[in-house]
Amino acid sequence: MQLWSDYEGVTIDGAIRLQKLLLPEGRSAFFSTSGPKGEPTVVRLIECHFDEDEILARWRCVAALNHPQFLRFERYGKIELDGGPVVYAVFEKVDANLAEVVDEGHLTVKDVAQLAFSLVTALDVLHTHGFIHEHIEPRNIFAVGNVVKLRGDCIREAPEGEEGRAMKQRDVRDLAAVLLQALTQGHSLDGVPDYLVPPPFDQIIRNGLDGTWGIEGIRAALEGLLRSPRIAPKPLNVAPATPAAAEEKTPSISTKPSIRSAMQLSLPVIDKDLKAGFSGTSSRKDAWDETPGFSLRPDWVVAVGIVAALLVLSTWLLAHTWNKRRQKSTHAAAATSEPAVQPAKQIPTNSPPQPATAASQRSNLLPRNGSRAVWRVIVFTYDHKRDAEKKVSSLARSHPDLRPEVFAPRKHASYLVSIGGVMSRDAADALVRRARSLGLPRDTYAQNYSR
Repeated sequence: MQLWSDYEGVTIDGAIRLQKLLLPEGRSAFFSTSGPKGEPTVVRLIECHFDEDEILARWRCVAALNHPQFLRFERYGKIELDGGPVVYAVFEKVDANLAEVVDEGHLTVKDVAQLAFSLVTALDVLHTHGFIHEHIEPRNIFAVGNVVKLRGDCIREAPEGEEGRAMKQRDVRDLAAVLLQALTQGHSLDGVPDYLVPPPFDQIIRNGLDGTWGIEGIRAALEGLLRSPRIAPKPLNVAPATPAAAEEKTPSISTKPSIRSAMQLSLPVIDKDLKAGFSGTSSRKDAWDETPGFSLRPDWVVAVGIVAALLVLSTWLLAHTWNKRRQKSTHAAAATSEPAVQPAKQIPTNSPPQPATAASQRSNLLPRNGSRAVWRVIVFTYDHKRDAEKKVSSLARSHPDLRPEVFAPRKHASYLVSIGGVMSRDAADALVRRARSLGLPRDTYAQNYSR
C-alpha cells in the first residue's frame, strides 16, 4: 500500500470520501469524512493481515449489542486498496472528547459521578458478553448529545480462565484511572487534597487501581450516591451547534503539543467549537459546590445516570411483581390440570451423568416460568436474510443438534443466525462454550432479548 496521506480525496465503497488524513497509526488511519446526512465525522481504515473476518466479526458484535454507551457505527465493511484488503468503519458524529476537557481542567465531583455510572454500565455489558476493551482512557470517551459513549471498534474477545479475568480487572483499573484523571488531572492519589477526591471516590479509585474491587464493588459504591441530594438531576439546557458551525469545523487533531505528545491519540480530539457537551473552568474550594470548578455543561451525565438508575430500579420492581403474578397463575393452572411435578434436582458432581433425551435437553434450555430473560446464542450476523438462511442450511447439515435458525430482533437491521432457540442465561453460556469447542467462530456470544 501507499502512504496513508496518498489516499486523501479517494472515495471508497462508492460513497465514502476520505477528505483529510487526521491520524496515521501504523496499519490504521483516521480520515475526516461526511456522515449519511452530510454531517462531519470520522472514518477509520485498517490494513488487514489475514484478519479482516475477525475484525468485522467484532464490529458486528458491537453493532448487535446496540447499546447506547458505545459509539455507533454508521457503516462498516471490507474493500480493497491497491490490491490489498482493508476494513473501514464510519463513526457517528461526536460533540466532544473527554481527553481535551480533562486537559483544560478537572471535572466537578457531581459530573464524575455521572460519568462513572455510564462507564460502569458500558464495561459491565462488555464483560457480561465475554469481551474486553483494553483502551478505556479519556481519549476514547465521547459526548454525543447528552450521552457518554465509549469507542467500540477496539474491543476483542476475552480469553478464557484466569487470563481473561485478569484482563477484565485491567479494564476496571483503567476505569478507576479515568475517574482519577477527571477529578484531579493526575495519575496518582499521592499529595492530592482530600476535597478533590471525597468519598466514595477515594475508595473507588484506590480499590480499583490495586485490583481489590471489580465492577460490582464500584457499582455498589456509586449506588450510594443516588441517595445524596447533591447528585440530583437538573433540567437539561442543551444548546446545539448550528449547522453552519458544524460545516465549518471538520473533526481534526488538536494542535496542543501536550495532547499530541502525551496522549498519542488513537481517535482525533474534536475541535473546540464542536464541544457542545462541555464547557467552563474556574477554581474550586468545595468539591460538592455546584457552581465553581471545571464542569460539564449542561449536566448531561447527571440526568443520564439518574434516569438510567431509576429506570433500572422501576423496571426490576415491575418485572418482579409481574413474575410473581405469572408464577402464581401458572402454578394454579398446573394444580388444576395435572399432578404436581417436583422440580428437577441438580446432579451431584460426584454422580455419573445420566443420558438425556432430546426433550429433556430442550426443556433445560428454556427460561423458568415468569422470567423475562430470553437468551439466545448468536453465531453469525448478516445484512441480508438470504445469506443468513444459506448459513442456517449449511450449519443444519453439519450440526443438526444445534437447531440453527434465522433470528431478526425487532428494530434491528441485521439478520442473526442463532442456535439452540430460547434459553436461560446459564444454558446460553454453556452452549457458547460448546459451540466454540465444535469449531464455530470464537466470537459466538449470548444475548438477552427480553420479550
